[in-house]
Amino acid sequence: MRKTNLMSICLLAAFWVLPAAADDCSDLEAQEAKVAAAKNCGEAHKLYEACLWGSTADIQRGSMVTETCEKAFLSSLKPAQQKSYSRKKDACAKKYRNQSGTMYRSMEAVCAADAAHDYWKKYGTK
Repeated sequence: MRKTNLMSICLLAAFWVLPAAADDCSDLEAQEAKVAAAKNCGEAHKLYEACLWGSTADIQRGSMVTETCEKAFLSSLKPAQQKSYSRKKDACAKKYRNQSGTMYRSMEAVCAADAAHDYWKKYGTK
């Protein structure tokens, strides 16, 4: 009984929230503009995560997030930290290298943007 109630609540919430989010994410150019105008890495990453398409459309915005984040921390990293960050980004590319399909290109872009966001939280200027 509880499982059924919980599932019903989740489904109701999804149908109530998703249409609003879908409307906000339907215009790729508008989303790119929002990400480009973000005041910092955290905001850019949040916008990016909210509108992932699971396709190559995520690559451009993911690069924008990565660049925004890197501007706030990359120059302040010590050589060992730079190496670690580079390995993290390389691991994203390696993880999906042998997979075909746009979904995997999206996952690679998300992985790199997440790595940049993680380093921004740890080493970046807010």
